[in-house]
Amino acid sequence: RSHLSPDRSPPSPPMPRSVAKVPQRAATMGVLVQELHCPKVSFVLHTARPSDMDESVMLVEAAPGQGETLASGAVGTPWRLEVEKKPRGKVDTLAFANFSRALVPVPSRLIGQRQGQGSRTLGAGLVETEVDYSKQRITVDAEYRADVGQRLAAVGVAIEAYFGKKPQDIEGGLVETEKSDADIFIFQSRPQS
Repeated sequence: RSHLSPDRSPPSPPMPRSVAKVPQRAATMGVLVQELHCPKVSFVLHTARPSDMDESVMLVEAAPGQGETLASGAVGTPWRLEVEKKPRGKVDTLAFANFSRALVPVPSRLIGQRQGQGSRTLGAGLVETEVDYSKQRITVDAEYRADVGQRLAAVGVAIEAYFGKKPQDIEGGLVETEKSDADIFIFQSRPQS
């Protein structure tokens, strides 16, 4: 469920307990526990093309591994897909990713062990490793790449509609499971500026 009220306005900012006159013994706190997802590919989806805010075209920027590769300012180029915002719209590949390294999860049984050559453990079950783009399906399979772009566009349209048809900046990941090689998980969405 969304934290937004039925009229879709954001909630009021929280008030300090002392100002709200809530005694210590009456204070409660909510805790959110979420499953950790380890994406094979992380993405940022802009539901309006950022260069000109054209709302008929979406831009996907994606990188191998965890989203840190995109967010950290690491040297390299993400995969860039431009997708028409209509069902099964045309997908244009503007760029192929070329980050030399990516953060990927380490199986729990291997945490604390020395990783292979070219890898460096960073704690918390992550390892920085060299990227072999010949094994990245989104690089080598044009049909798969187009399908991913179209599926992301459909998700973007739905999220944008939920937030009053306002362009969104959406972060998420493609997670491989036993049933699928690219389940889409959304981590957050915010208004695109």
